[in-house]
Amino acid sequence: MIFFSLISTAFSSIFYGLIATIAIIAIIYFALKAFNPGIVQTPVFYITGALLVILLLIQTSLMFGAMQAKDTADTAQQYISGLIENYQGIANAESRQAIDAIADEFPIIGNFVDLTAFYGQEIADLPASIHATVTNYLNSYIWHRIWWMLGVIIVSCLTIILFSKPAPDSNYSRMRHSALPSRDKDRRARTGSHQRVSRRR
Repeated sequence: MIFFSLISTAFSSIFYGLIATIAIIAIIYFALKAFNPGIVQTPVFYITGALLVILLLIQTSLMFGAMQAKDTADTAQQYISGLIENYQGIANAESRQAIDAIADEFPIIGNFVDLTAFYGQEIADLPASIHATVTNYLNSYIWHRIWWMLGVIIVSCLTIILFSKPAPDSNYSRMRHSALPSRDKDRRARTGSHQRVSRRR
């Protein structure tokens, strides 16, 4: 039961992380294309973009996993309140059965927080204490993921802008090629007139 619960949470986190990653990459693509159309056709863009997709997918999946754990913490608080009704006094080895039951019922919380750290507290205070500890930890974890993603995005965009050599604009290329024949004609005309003048001399 615990295994399937963790697998389900992992797959849903990856799914939402993939959607978020696609949205972020699309925004970056159109922003860079607006900045310089040729920059999104360079090898640096493709290589950096591939690495960015992998890193963002990992971080967004972890972030959504933590968000689901926060939702679980709210449900766990109500569950723990009902679980400890028959227990009184201080949380210790004797009341370990109740604490272990929390990890069995909510494995996500057990993965984030060492429940044995709550030994020595009043059993009646456990629901609120566990909820506050888990929520504070997960909030910090989520913000770390957000700041990490922002840093990776900024570094990636700067790398693409600074090290990419955008392909020349197609309109500019056509104008340049169309201008070459006329320049050749002018050169030939000047050369021919120069030769005629030289012969007259």
